[in-house]
Amino acid sequence: MTNAAPSIESFEDKNLSLQISRSPDHVGRCQRLRYKVYCVERGWYDEVRISKGHELDAYDNRAHHALLIRNDNGEGIGVVRLVIPSRDDDGPDLPIQEITPDPLTLIKEPLDWNRVAEVSRFAVTREARNWMPAAAYMNGADRSSSVPRSSIFSIFLMRAIVLMARANNIEYLCATMEPSLILHLGRMGIRFDPLGEPKEYHGLRQPCYASLARIESDMRRDRPDVHPMVFPD
Repeated sequence: MTNAAPSIESFEDKNLSLQISRSPDHVGRCQRLRYKVYCVERGWYDEVRISKGHELDAYDNRAHHALLIRNDNGEGIGVVRLVIPSRDDDGPDLPIQEITPDPLTLIKEPLDWNRVAEVSRFAVTREARNWMPAAAYMNGADRSSSVPRSSIFSIFLMRAIVLMARANNIEYLCATMEPSLILHLGRMGIRFDPLGEPKEYHGLRQPCYASLARIESDMRRDRPDVHPMVFPD
């Protein structure tokens, strides 16, 4: 693995905890949750690599992993990883580049490829979507926020992405997202720019990217109630 594996970092409200780590035990727990979402719930058995109840791939060794956990029963309900660029002369070597043609070639502005990482395996379990605990807020959040409780899951996972990006000097994010997820994030002020047309990639997916600085600026302007929950001081 590149980069030193940090100890688990935790952030929580009264109902949820977010854990970020690269330790083998933590990564294994994330892979098991991914298996539950992508294989058991979505039936991707023939589309991803699986091993003994884990969904995994070669990018896991070059990624930081976040797990969202219910405090009442300790169960994982959400997961996301940030795949760090390879940082060699051949380019970032990210999952999005497996799409033909490579969507990253559509980015017109000059980028330092060492500062581009990919948001990947962003998912929440099906049963979590039916779990609606009483509203609670993370430290620094605006108590007048109108964010639906169901969106808190995505906010926690985006917070993890920001923290993992900051720790690795990442300035740009790319992703291959379901169009519905792009719309969902956009309602919270988290906007990605499309890279070409949607592609068939584990279903219809939209390649996209965004500057982390622009996301923060947009959220600060458009969603000041949500901004502190995603971008901690």
